[in-house]
Amino acid sequence: MTDQYTAAAAAAPSITQKLADLKGLLSSQRTVLLVTHAPNGQLHSRVMAPAQISPDWKFYFIYDRDSYKNIEVQNDVHVNLSVDGMVTNKGWASIAGKARRVLAFFQNVDPELFQKLYNPTIKAWFADKGDGVHDGSITDPRIAVLEVRVEEIRHYHQQRTAIGTVIDVVTSAIQGATATPGEIREITGAEIAEVWEKGELKEE
Repeated sequence: MTDQYTAAAAAAPSITQKLADLKGLLSSQRTVLLVTHAPNGQLHSRVMAPAQISPDWKFYFIYDRDSYKNIEVQNDVHVNLSVDGMVTNKGWASIAGKARRVLAFFQNVDPELFQKLYNPTIKAWFADKGDGVHDGSITDPRIAVLEVRVEEIRHYHQQRTAIGTVIDVVTSAIQGATATPGEIREITGAEIAEVWEKGELKEE
């Protein structure tokens, strides 16, 4: 079942255009909310800064493997990423996906990935314990990478200015119509994979 707002706001630009517009929203926000499932069924969210969004739309995060999120992702790989740009009139996005843990550089699971994502400022989040091992360097066993592969995206793409939105809402209320200052777009992981395989997504 589709509500009136979703039906009125639906649009069909190309997948590459949808992704380009979504990248614009994500680029304007430094952080996202990462939502995970706890073993007791509760949902937990926390602010995370993506270390990278790859050209084929995998999200990468540096995190502490001793944190509770590590247990939660091990328990249930289904996660959600959300970003809210409504205060600045930029829309919002909800990204459902599956997470994969890459646990440590020293295990040589994917050393190139760690070298690509790591930067010295990460040390600020991993205190040096003075044991020569837990020092916040790239080989610190606490440092892990979380990879999130997209399954489904819902993106509210804001199309009107703040003033334009107010006018649209007031006019629609008077006329008995549905206000549509933007449009809700859906993108699936399969659609992303298809345009990536066709070479329609640019390498960065």
